[in-house]
Amino acid sequence: MVDVTINKMKRLLLFSILFFSFQQALWSADIINEVLVAKPHMKDTRFKETVIMMIYDNQKGAAGLVVNKPLETISINTLFIGSKITPPKDMINKEITLYWGGPVNPENIFFIHSSDYKSNNFILSNEHFTITRESKVLFDIAGNKGPKNYIILSGISVWQPGQLDFEMVREDWEKKFNNYIPIFDNGEEMWSRLINSQEI
Repeated sequence: MVDVTINKMKRLLLFSILFFSFQQALWSADIINEVLVAKPHMKDTRFKETVIMMIYDNQKGAAGLVVNKPLETISINTLFIGSKITPPKDMINKEITLYWGGPVNPENIFFIHSSDYKSNNFILSNEHFTITRESKVLFDIAGNKGPKNYIILSGISVWQPGQLDFEMVREDWEKKFNNYIPIFDNGEEMWSRLINSQEI
């Protein structure tokens, strides 16, 4: 299982470098600040007890990243060693966790990081966090120059036009608006805390 995940991470890192510009500019025009929290009766088992950071929601459809479903934790050294990508100098032995961002395009890797670190290219950025596909983030993490907090995600969650609206009418999701969501406090209790919260 670990070997499979390591190979997957290597492929994801390579894809992230090659396809960094994929749709990045398009998403930046459609940003909203909200999360979706799956209702307890969610029928789609893939999204059971998920929390999704939204990227856009408009007439063309909707997209977001699941932030509370870890896939595997591995050493960042293991990811770089043996790959075709030259690791950064003075690489540190750090554990990193790959999260499941959604079922669409699992070959694409995304980063959500804290605002202490600045990305030149990003999908969404505010005072609390930044969403990007800039692979430099991972290299800086490996060189101990990265953000204090971060999430690395494989894939994205996408809805066709009208699909999310239908699911909202069906009460599959609850939207949380405006106030700061503790995005990096994303342990197993994140879903239960948000679904029961009246403050966010």
